[in-house]
Amino acid sequence: MSIHTALVKTEEQKISLEKAKKFIYSDDQGAESIFVGRVRNENNGKKVTAVTYDAHDQAVLKSFQSICKDAKNKFDNKAKIFLEHAQGYAPIGEISILIAVGTGHRDEAFKICRYVLEEVKHQSPIWKKEHYVDGKEEWLPGHSLRPKKEIKWSGDRLIQQF
Repeated sequence: MSIHTALVKTEEQKISLEKAKKFIYSDDQGAESIFVGRVRNENNGKKVTAVTYDAHDQAVLKSFQSICKDAKNKFDNKAKIFLEHAQGYAPIGEISILIAVGTGHRDEAFKICRYVLEEVKHQSPIWKKEHYVDGKEEWLPGHSLRPKKEIKWSGDRLIQQF
C-alpha cells in the first residue's frame, strides 16, 4: 500500500506526525518531505481562537485518492503518500492537514507534497469556519470545485460555467 488518505474526526483522535513518518518510511526511499498545516491565531487581521472543518466525507476521500494517484503518475510512481485532514473543531496549534511523501529523490518529494496541498485546496469539498476572540464565527469562502477549464471569469466576476 503506497497511499494513505483520511479525514480525522477531531473529537475522536488527532492527526499524528509519527504515524505519517512510519507510513512513508522505506529502505529504498532516500527522501521525505512533510508538510504540517496548523490552525493559527490570526487570519486577515482577525484574532482566531479555533477553526471548525466540515466536509462531504465520501467526496473528500475520493478526491484525496485521485489527487495522490495523479501525483504519483506525474512525479514518481514509487512514491509513498500520506494525507490526512482534520474534520471538526480544531483549536490554535492543532494540526489541520498533514502531507508526508517518501520518494527516491528530494525533487520529487517536494513536488509531490506541494502538488497534493494545492490540489486538495482546489478539489476537495472541505469548508472552514473560523471562531474569533470576540465570540463571532464566520464560514470562509472556498475555491470553486469545478475544473478550471469549465469556469470563465472577468476580473472577480463569474461570467460563464460550461
